[in-house]
Amino acid sequence: MEDDDEGAFFGSRQEDGRTDQLQKESPGESQKPVGPLLPDGQPFAESSERFHRAASAIMGGKEDFGDPDYLDALRILLQSLDEEAELSPIGRQSLAGIVVTALCGRLSSEASWAREPDAQTRDFPLAPLLIVGLPRTGTTALHRMLCSDPRHQGLELWLGQSPKPRPAAAEWNSDADYRRCELGVKELFAAAPEMAKIHSMAADAPDECWNLMRQSFASVTFECVAHIPSYSAWWADCDMAGAYERWARNLHLIGSREPEKRWILKDPSHLFSPEALLEAAPEALIVMTHRDPARSIPSVCSLNATARVANEKAPDLRALGSEQIALWSRGMERFMAARARHPDRFIDLHFTDFQRDPLASVEGIYARMGSPLASEIRSELAAWQRENPSGEHHYGAGEFGLDPERIRTEFREYVEAFEIPPEA
Repeated sequence: MEDDDEGAFFGSRQEDGRTDQLQKESPGESQKPVGPLLPDGQPFAESSERFHRAASAIMGGKEDFGDPDYLDALRILLQSLDEEAELSPIGRQSLAGIVVTALCGRLSSEASWAREPDAQTRDFPLAPLLIVGLPRTGTTALHRMLCSDPRHQGLELWLGQSPKPRPAAAEWNSDADYRRCELGVKELFAAAPEMAKIHSMAADAPDECWNLMRQSFASVTFECVAHIPSYSAWWADCDMAGAYERWARNLHLIGSREPEKRWILKDPSHLFSPEALLEAAPEALIVMTHRDPARSIPSVCSLNATARVANEKAPDLRALGSEQIALWSRGMERFMAARARHPDRFIDLHFTDFQRDPLASVEGIYARMGSPLASEIRSELAAWQRENPSGEHHYGAGEFGLDPERIRTEFREYVEAFEIPPEA
């Protein structure tokens, strides 16, 4: 369990063709644009309607994007991409793909709510468990380990992108949304093979909540994959209540056929809006993961640099390091303040303890959930651990203009509050 493998981007990387050329997957199914979503020279800010049309075509002609409250955020994002992000041709298609995927998600949610209006209750039958901490602190391994318990449910990548009541697993391979997500993952890893070593991702595997949050175009995802300071400044102070309300409604929708299963969720970006999170999920328990930030911050810089190198013409990795340290220190400051107001909602887990004895760490979490860790569940968790060894991820702070002491100084209050030892 050398390093965690969280990720924050997903999008098409094709470079030629036309979005108005569509390829039918099979009769009655969605259509897939062939070629770029954004032609050469076309500004992002002038492409909102084009992106909506592409999403509608992909989703088989669906046109209900729901409440237009997301449009201001989308406008700010597109303008920032034009004015500040020096994107490569591949980067233009990648960011356009992220936008269109989010719009497809809105169409899927709205269509599903229209079909099943009762599948958006605001109450969670069982208190969800959320795993939140700085990126690269063991959250992915912990998340997938807990999701291997058949009494739990996680947010599969394909359903995070195309929300609907979760079909039976035997039906997934015949679902157009599932196949489109699976193809997108293959295309992403083919274009950036190094990403597969850093971030484990599969259509059928539990993934992060940002896949739902980006439906509102209010997500840390965008600034991690491109230099867009105007959007970043807007997102830093935006009201996230509406985005979290939609997040919760989507979770109720996806889990509506298995309400007896407890949600196990994770996303480092929950650090930034803890009060909105707790308002949307007032019953939630939060596992707060801890690791020496002098290791976790360079690791997330390395992850995001993989996207920046592909997306930008001349990525400035030292600037990325400064952006990331400022970003995540702000999130930690907010989260610690919220924790002080809701101390009974938190469970602490240190990376070193989880690395040393994952089963013992998980047993403590089960005890807080009031859910006994039966012997058969323990065996399933142990089997998951054996079958899913962590991959290696090599990185250094220096390439991002950072050094361990600077990072620990920036996070001093956090390090001292939770007595986090330095890692070698």
